[in-house]
Amino acid sequence: MTMISKERKTVSFFTICYEGDWERILKENRLERIIRQCNYDFFERGLIINNVKDRLTVERYAKEAVQKGIIDVYYFSEDYSEEILKKFSITRNSFRLDFYDGYYYSIGPLTAVFLAKGKYLVYLTGDCLIEPHSVPWIDESVERMENDRNIFVASARGVDTNIECTWYTSREDDEFFYTHGFSDQCFMVETQRLHADIYNHYHYYTERYPVYGGRLFEKRVNSYMCVKQLDRIVRKGAFYSHEKLLNAGLEEVQTKPTLSKKLKRMAGNSSRKLRKAINKRIFGHTTKVDGKVKKWHI
Repeated sequence: MTMISKERKTVSFFTICYEGDWERILKENRLERIIRQCNYDFFERGLIINNVKDRLTVERYAKEAVQKGIIDVYYFSEDYSEEILKKFSITRNSFRLDFYDGYYYSIGPLTAVFLAKGKYLVYLTGDCLIEPHSVPWIDESVERMENDRNIFVASARGVDTNIECTWYTSREDDEFFYTHGFSDQCFMVETQRLHADIYNHYHYYTERYPVYGGRLFEKRVNSYMCVKQLDRIVRKGAFYSHEKLLNAGLEEVQTKPTLSKKLKRMAGNSSRKLRKAINKRIFGHTTKVDGKVKKWHI
């Protein structure tokens, strides 16, 4: 793998593939499109490979992507998982919540955060693309972040931001919406801010994330943002699309959920509703995992 000098620090780019979509990303031109449509000269372009069965085959295609100049580096998340959990003070069991385990949803972006060498990190999941007609948003977002430390993260506008931008915007100007949300689908952040002790907070606003994700990365980051009352800025005129992306043969597979899965989902949803009600309606506050209380109502 090509190594990048730490002396060069601007904006790193990372995306991810896993067992369900690596063929679509590495065998087709998807990886090239993800990077090209960002329309930005990144100083490093990386791929995180997460939870794949045939490591040797996937690595062969990743090496080809490096040889073609599509990416500079690739990493297997499993090679760094122990270091990552120790670095960020996260226990393996803590990803489990409401009968679900969010580890495999989370270790990919955590690996990108851990290994990115740029001052800023742009991260898109492999099933997201910046729309070609989008206005530039990366440099503009960096400028805002440099001038306002209360801005924690920036993104283009996607489906996950529509409700926030429509109903829950705290303020806006000609270029940006200011919201309280966070998504791992598309984000840009000052890398070192994600290296801080931020992953063990809780805020009831984050109960909106899918129950099957457990205590996942984006839920942890957003909890910290809410506790500290930090903003996400969403660039007006910059958009990303999100599509279901599965390897050939998987797209046609439709399996009906078993009774046990239905019961598990029901139990998880009930557990989440109860936890949110207790924290929001009874205590009316947000809590940190260590017990510290900071009041803030969303």
